[in-house]
Amino acid sequence: MKPIALISLLAAVAAPLDAQSYQGDGEFPRSAIAGGALQFGSPQGEFSRNVDATFGLAGFFGVRLGSSPFAIRGDLGYNIYGSRTRRVPLGSGPLGLIHVDVNTTNNILDGGIGLQAGLPGRSVQPYAGGSIGFSYFFTSSSVSGTNQSTSDAFASSTNADDGTFAKSLFGGFYVPLGSKGAQLDIGARYHWNGDARYLTERDISFDGGGNPVLSPHRTRADLLTISVGIAFGRR
Repeated sequence: MKPIALISLLAAVAAPLDAQSYQGDGEFPRSAIAGGALQFGSPQGEFSRNVDATFGLAGFFGVRLGSSPFAIRGDLGYNIYGSRTRRVPLGSGPLGLIHVDVNTTNNILDGGIGLQAGLPGRSVQPYAGGSIGFSYFFTSSSVSGTNQSTSDAFASSTNADDGTFAKSLFGGFYVPLGSKGAQLDIGARYHWNGDARYLTERDISFDGGGNPVLSPHRTRADLLTISVGIAFGRR
């Protein structure tokens, strides 16, 4: 089953199952939920031709709407889809005796707000929803020393960046871990990021004078993320 079809199926069953589960239960569902997760991203379509995978973190916060099985939910995620470190001289002349590390990372910051059907309960609960928001693609470089005493970055710059309007569908399951309200959160999200301008590790080269040459891509940048984390509820 395709991920979008699975998320749509979860959306169809989450709300009615959720409502039945909470009848007569004075403790669940929680009035507010929050959580964080590790996530793996699989680029889709044109994006997959240039990027192999992404890795990152995600967090969310949700507030239940009255006594319904629905919540308003806000999400924020950060993914890295490539990084490279080059050791180079600090400059010409005497500065050529000092070598530093130039660290370049390719990043995606995304956020959104939307509606979720399904909340944590006393048993395994499905959830699903959708959101609208943004995705911000940026490649940055920083300079740091090559030993422990000078390992902190002392200069940095954004090489290229682009922001897009984004929308997403998501779904998953809450699995109770104990009596304190902690839940294992296993989910998936499909991000429609639209057309974005971005750099990969292979898109930065240097001319004969040692000056950087940037060759960014501009394609659709859709992404499927799989996440595993912990969610908490508050009455």
